Amino acid sequence: MDYETALQKAKDLVNAAKDIVVVTHGAPTPDSMGGSLALMLGLASLSKQATVISPDPMTVGLSSFIGADKVTREFGKKNFVVSLDYVDGSIEKVSYNIEGKKFNLVVEHRPGFEPMTADKVQYNYQGTSADLIISVDTLTLGDLGAVYENNKSMFSAKQIINIDFHKDNANYGHINLVDPGASSTSELVAEFLATLGVKLTTDIATNLLNAIYDATKNFQNGNVTSMAFEVASVCLKAGAKRFGMPEDNQRIAAPTAPSPMTDIPVAAPVQAPQATPTMQTQSVPQTQAPQTMSTENGNPKQPPSDWLKPKIFKSSGSLI
Repeated sequence: MDYETALQKAKDLVNAAKDIVVVTHGAPTPDSMGGSLALMLGLASLSKQATVISPDPMTVGLSSFIGADKVTREFGKKNFVVSLDYVDGSIEKVSYNIEGKKFNLVVEHRPGFEPMTADKVQYNYQGTSADLIISVDTLTLGDLGAVYENNKSMFSAKQIINIDFHKDNANYGHINLVDPGASSTSELVAEFLATLGVKLTTDIATNLLNAIYDATKNFQNGNVTSMAFEVASVCLKAGAKRFGMPEDNQRIAAPTAPSPMTDIPVAAPVQAPQATPTMQTQSVPQTQAPQTMSTENGNPKQPPSDWLKPKIFKSSGSLI
């Protein structure tokens, strides 16, 4: 399945689901957690019930991501189920009553059948809330640790969307949005959110921006792509904030890929040489200082609804 088709099929799965669980590997990184939480916020904006699960506890270094306090370490237990050994026709009626702080389940057996006994009663949980599972930045299901080991039946029964940029990903999902040509998983999450029609909010943008900055080592990694710069630019225009930076330094220009001829900063206008009898003078145009991100009435200018066109990123790393 080509990447473009996979994006559309993944979109269909999300549209059909109500309760969605986003999972990511143990010892989460800024890329895995920032992408997961951005995805959670985006799904919530589409009126989906979205939860992020990671097998390991959150670290202080990840606490700045918006929504970090909502990350859990296991699937929730939705329904408490009481199971009884049953013979066809043996139960006359089932009812309940409440006495003070006691809930009593009353099972009346029919005459001629053996009454219920305590050794025939079992208790368990069922109905874990998940219509769809989306894994983020996770090479194999085994990397989910106890989250997978304790819920193998859940992972077998549910559709899985697998989002990752690592070339050695096991492609275990029903839909695999895996592109080794990207420089971070969060770039692919951003593209998926745009495909879903999610409006880019400041919170989503902040999570994506900081995840990409960390994954690309401030855009210095050798595998950094033009897509990383594009996503960062759009996020800054949406008002994204860099973690750990003073408020006065937040209004910065989006990072741009350097060009040998056009992006060399000029500290001051170049002074034209003095005219001589053998030399004609020619004024040198001033180079304009980098512009800060555009604003409207002092507020960040919101990106358009199609803030990242779907299917921009190809596995080859080229743009279309």
